[in-house]
Amino acid sequence: KQYKEGKTINGLTPVQRFFLGYSLGWLGHERDEALANQVMTDVHSPGYLRVNAPFSDVDEFYTAFGIKPGDPMWIDPAKRVRIW
Repeated sequence: KQYKEGKTINGLTPVQRFFLGYSLGWLGHERDEALANQVMTDVHSPGYLRVNAPFSDVDEFYTAFGIKPGDPMWIDPAKRVRIW
């Protein structure tokens, strides 16, 4: 209901809350050594890449957070991954 109404809660729109909620599931902190070990021995990507990489291809993410050219997560629309 809140999503359909577009209700802002604590300064976040429904779409922003969706992206934030997903990213919090992957929140973590690793020492550089542990991260290097994970990259070399685990088939799964580190948590931050499971958020930043896919979101950087979603146009709605850019709109929700006002990401513009020159911002660290900006990828030119022509270079964003498109599946469907």
